[in-house]
Amino acid sequence: MNLKSLNQVSDASQAPQDDGPTTKTPLSGHQDQLLQLAQQRNLEALTTLIDQKLADQVVKVAEIEFKNDLLQLSVESSEVPEQSVTVPLIRDFLSQLRLPEVTAVTIYGQKLGQELPFWMEEVALDLLILDTQALMPQTMAAGSAEVTDEEPSPLPEAAPLPSETALDITAKYEAGERNFARINLKDEALPGINLTLADLQEANFVWCNLRESSLSHANLTSAQLRHADLTNANLQGAKLQGTDLQGAKLQGANLSWAVLRGTNLTDADLTDVNLQNATLERVIMPDGTMLD
Repeated sequence: MNLKSLNQVSDASQAPQDDGPTTKTPLSGHQDQLLQLAQQRNLEALTTLIDQKLADQVVKVAEIEFKNDLLQLSVESSEVPEQSVTVPLIRDFLSQLRLPEVTAVTIYGQKLGQELPFWMEEVALDLLILDTQALMPQTMAAGSAEVTDEEPSPLPEAAPLPSETALDITAKYEAGERNFARINLKDEALPGINLTLADLQEANFVWCNLRESSLSHANLTSAQLRHADLTNANLQGAKLQGTDLQGAKLQGANLSWAVLRGTNLTDADLTDVNLQNATLERVIMPDGTMLD
């Protein structure tokens, strides 16, 4: 079942028919059937519906699969899909569809013929459904701000500027480079850097500023991250076998689905860390105890 066959049905429905007002029934019935199948986690129906939503962008689904309460899919086009356009389209559609027990979707964007994706983004669907309601109290608060006597909040501290090394790595990454194994980035400022799916085996990130960085699905096997600042970093699905995270700051970091085997977390700050579905084996916890 694909877009081409659906388009043929659509064209046929627009041709003159002898059945009067019933000419559109097959198409609408077909769409309803696709929706029902998609809500039952039928991947073929789901692929067809998402392809329809992305047709104007000339983007199609390349791979799609369910992993418990997560949906993972990759989309591709002759050029790199526009992340700022593609992700909201998929997010809005899946939120309206409300797949049973699916709380998030991970979307990969890749260029046709390329093995590795150029970007990745995870969207929490349960948060999206509540977005409209969540905006209401904020609007009310904004409207009443003029009559309150509260002092304005202090301005947040300015984030450190990325170093020349960070800019150089970013340029290489955007050009398609993913192999940064054994790279030495000790004491570097790399806040917000995107190294999704990068090979960072045995890399040196000691005392490195990696706040709000994206290291999702990166290979950090045996990497040195002692005293690194990983506050609010995205390490979803990252490989952290034998990784040294002694004294690291991991407040608010996302380690869901990450693999931690023989990982050293001695004295690390795990405040508000997301470890949902993470693999934890032979991990040295912040208090020095071994987690089997």
